[in-house]
Amino acid sequence: MAKYELNKPTDLDKFYRYCKQLVKAGRFVELKTLENRSSNQNRYLHLLLGWFSASFGYTLEYTKLRFFKEVSNKEIFFVDVVNKKSGEVYTDIRSTADLTTLEMTMAIDRFRDYSAKNGLYLPEPNEVQYLTEIEKEIDLVKQYL
Repeated sequence: MAKYELNKPTDLDKFYRYCKQLVKAGRFVELKTLENRSSNQNRYLHLLLGWFSASFGYTLEYTKLRFFKEVSNKEIFFVDVVNKKSGEVYTDIRSTADLTTLEMTMAIDRFRDYSAKNGLYLPEPNEVQYLTEIEKEIDLVKQYL
C-alpha cells in the first residue's frame, strides 16, 4: 500500500499518476486518510520498542503487545466492543494506527516510565544522539527481534 503526503508536489504527482492507473484498470479501491500521528512519532515508538526488545530478549511483536499495550497502556488499547449481530460485548485491542497524536504521546510516556522502573532508560524524542546509537544497535540484532 502506497502512502502519499499530498502537501508535497512530488507525492501529489505520484498520487495522481497512481490514481489514473487504477481508474484505467477499473480497480476496486479504498481511500483512507492518515491523520492520527506523524511518521516521526511512529519511528520514535519503534525505536523504543526495538531497544526494549533487544535489551530484554523479547520479540518486537511481544514487546508491543505485552509491555506497551497491555502492561503500560491497558486503558488506551483494550476496549470493550459490542458485536453488532449478537449484542455480545468483547474486549478488542486497538491498533496504534487508530491513536491520535495525544494518545500516542501518553502511551509512549507511560511505556518509558514502565521501562525506567524496570531498569532501562528510554530516551526522549529530542535525544537525537542517543536515538541514533540505539538505531545502530538495533540494526545489529534485528534478525532476533
